[in-house]
Amino acid sequence: MNGGGRPGRLVRLANQAFPKLWDKGLAPPPVFTADNMIADAVRKTGLSDFGDPDLPERLKRLCDVLESEAGLSPLGRVMSYGGMVRVLTQRLRCEALIAANPEITKRAIAAPIVIVGPMRSGTTRLQRLLACDDRFTCTRLYEALAPVPGGRTARIAETRVLQFALDRLNPELRRIHPGDPLDAEEELPVLELAISGAQIESQRPVPSWARWMEQTPQTHAYRWLKRWMQLTGHMRGGDPKRPWIMKTPQYMQDLPALLEIFPDARLMFIHRDPHAVTASAASLAWNYMMIQSETVTKAWCGQEWLHKTAFRVDAAQRFRNARPDVPAIDVRFHEMNEDWEREIARIYDWLGTGPAPLAAMRDYSRRAARTHLKTPHRYTLEEFGLSAGAIDERLGDYRKRFDLR
Repeated sequence: MNGGGRPGRLVRLANQAFPKLWDKGLAPPPVFTADNMIADAVRKTGLSDFGDPDLPERLKRLCDVLESEAGLSPLGRVMSYGGMVRVLTQRLRCEALIAANPEITKRAIAAPIVIVGPMRSGTTRLQRLLACDDRFTCTRLYEALAPVPGGRTARIAETRVLQFALDRLNPELRRIHPGDPLDAEEELPVLELAISGAQIESQRPVPSWARWMEQTPQTHAYRWLKRWMQLTGHMRGGDPKRPWIMKTPQYMQDLPALLEIFPDARLMFIHRDPHAVTASAASLAWNYMMIQSETVTKAWCGQEWLHKTAFRVDAAQRFRNARPDVPAIDVRFHEMNEDWEREIARIYDWLGTGPAPLAAMRDYSRRAARTHLKTPHRYTLEEFGLSAGAIDERLGDYRKRFDLR
């Protein structure tokens, strides 16, 4: 499968096989109701406390949208249903660990450093550079994909299995966003345990869900994220004084909720030319969605991620205008490309933590560059029905404000 192709052979075979299994009674077809998913999760775990009485109602809303909008293929139905049951079982197990160790909720979270930027704007590189500094802490990929603390070796193995499965379904995904289980990673899969987070809308075409997320404060999700960080820090035995390096593009649209839960957060905004950001984000979304949806198109992905990029840029700017008291610094993608060491020195001056561990950062940069050269991510505006003019109409002011090129 290439970046602009159709679903690969394994996806096509699965879409042929699952209906035959259902017709012959060899496997039950997924029935998308919140009650079914919750019952399966309770049966798997023997637990019933999600720690949030409103979670079932959000799940019901999501199930309705998945049925009415996502155009799920047979494989997509299996993946979406199984994925949500997995999310529910993980949430139940996390809450059980917290209930068994109530001191967890009293654990301090040092003022986090939150990387805020559009999808595909260089947030991952910036997070992974800062994660080279052992004065900070962060979510690792294996912790994001297997969020229930405990059994580190088993969680890393589970992550490798998930990565292997995605590689088989669409090898392009690893090229677009490479990662090792021990690499720093965004908290997006953890937010999904609150039935929130852009992971839901970046893997399936669910515009009604996306608009609801944009208009509804997601404070519950950040309250849960803090609980998970407390739980993870407790189970790691880590030093609570080490600031967490957080990042996910969703933070752009949720800054009021995030700051309500993390009032001492420091914000690190990264900016990239929206021409590149929008096309790259649409490409990533398309490569996820084509695995699960029979109706999604490249043109739809282009328009949706143009909207999403513009909405998040505007939301972040409104927050900054309203809250100039929140510590913030601006970083430009093209300046990171020109001289990342210079930009890191400027960031460390702002943080006031002393010099950066440049030797470790250089080692990471060399490894990342080798991976990028082997597996470049290729995309164009035109293949997603976009044009420079259309993007400038929505994001031209942002591009000029930060001198992006």
